[in-house]
Parts: sequence; C-alpha cells; structure tokens
Amino acid sequence: MGISGLLPATAGQDHELYDPTLSAISRLSAIDTVRARIIMAIKLGLLQPGEKLPHVDDMAEAFTVSRSSVIRGLATLQESEIIERKAGRYGGSFVCAEPNIDLDHAVDRFVEDTNLVRSLIDERAVLEAGFVALAVQHLTKGHLAQLESLVQRMRDTTDWAQFRNLDREFHMSIARIASVSRAIPLLQYIHEALDPYFLPYKIEYLYESNEEHQGIINALRDGDSALAATLTVAHVQDLHDSMFIGDAHQPGLSSHTVARPSRPQ
Repeated sequence: MGISGLLPATAGQDHELYDPTLSAISRLSAIDTVRARIIMAIKLGLLQPGEKLPHVDDMAEAFTVSRSSVIRGLATLQESEIIERKAGRYGGSFVCAEPNIDLDHAVDRFVEDTNLVRSLIDERAVLEAGFVALAVQHLTKGHLAQLESLVQRMRDTTDWAQFRNLDREFHMSIARIASVSRAIPLLQYIHEALDPYFLPYKIEYLYESNEEHQGIINALRDGDSALAATLTVAHVQDLHDSMFIGDAHQPGLSSHTVARPSRPQ
C-alpha cells in the first residue's frame, strides 16, 4: 500500500500520511535492519569482498539507528562469517573474502515491501516533477546559488551518509522554492518512508547521480520547466533500478524481486 491510498482529505496539515506499522520491515529490530541492509549491499555488489565498511557513526546516521544497534548488527555479521574485524591503524570491519551469506528472515521482510517501495518512488516522482516545474516561476539567483552549493558539497564529500543528507536537502530546497508550502509535508513524509530501504551505495555511484542534479539546475536556470520536470522524474525513478527492488525473477536476494544498480560501479 502506497501513500496515495492513505492520504487524508486535508493533505498538507499535521496528519500521518502513511502507517509505518503496515510495512514488513516494521517487524524487524534495529539490529536486524542493519544486518539485512549490509547483506543486501553485499549480494547486490555494492559492497565487495575485502571492502571496508563505513564507520559505525556513519552507518548509524545513514540507517537512522543507534550506534549500539550498528555495533550489535556488525557483531552478528561477524559471527556469521560475513564480515571480519581487523585491528590496527587501518583496521575496521571488512567484507570477508568469501562471505557466508545465508539469506534470512530480515532480508525477506525487506523484499516483502517491494510494492510499497515502488509506490513510494512513483509518488515521489510525481510530486517532485510538480515542484520543480513550479520552481521555475519563483527562481532567483540566490536560489540557484544555494542549489549549486549543495551540488558542490555532494561532489566534495567522501561520506555517504552526509551525501544522503545533502541529497535530501537538494530536493527539499526545490520544493520550498516552488512556494507551495502546504504540499511540502507530503514530500517530506515520502522521503522518510523510503529512508529505511536505502543501502550503503558506493560513493562513486552517488557522485554520478549528483551530475543529474546539475542537469536539473541547468534546466531551471534556462527556465525550461518541462525539461526540469522530465529530468527530475528520470532521476527519481532510477530508484526502481538502483534500490534492492527491480525486475522480478532476477537472481540475487531471494525468489522475490531484486536488482543491481543501473549506474556503473
């Protein structure tokens, strides 16, 4: 069930736009969500054998869980011989050379939410296309400078959690520029609903997605609302391919739906 079937008649006021208890992953503990997201990232090639995992603090921020939940989740992965700990100056948590990945109930819960995630992506694409088209009418040089600054900060960061925060700020900034304040909570809630399903992407993948942001800015600068909307829809709907969902029956996570990122790794 997507947000569209749960919106109140007075959308834009202080209402819950979706019920998170309806999702399959709501039945998972924070520890299990950490475990599942790392396993899926390994299965989809986002984390390679021998690759170092992000810092505990970065994962806690990006996964929106406590630091202790990340530590305990990593401990279960180490016990399962999926990751290994290395001591020393260049130590940390690394994917094992031959990770012993046995897909468990935590991963299955994510896959059960495929239809929900697809609906959220489509709803986000529609909303953001409308926002960016309207933003053309209200755009100032100051707005352009703000958006350019966010794109540059995404180019400069090497922290995937920080990139995700800047990415959200980019899209929310365009929504605010559109000056339709009562509709902004709809987009905010959709972003929050999708957050639990994102995996730890490689920073190179994120850098490439950031160039799509630049294309949207260029269209805004040229006053081309149609192009800006088209680019925005394509950018958001790429999530259908780059998240854990994707074409049915593709080998990977389970007998359910999975996909590899469409951009080069």
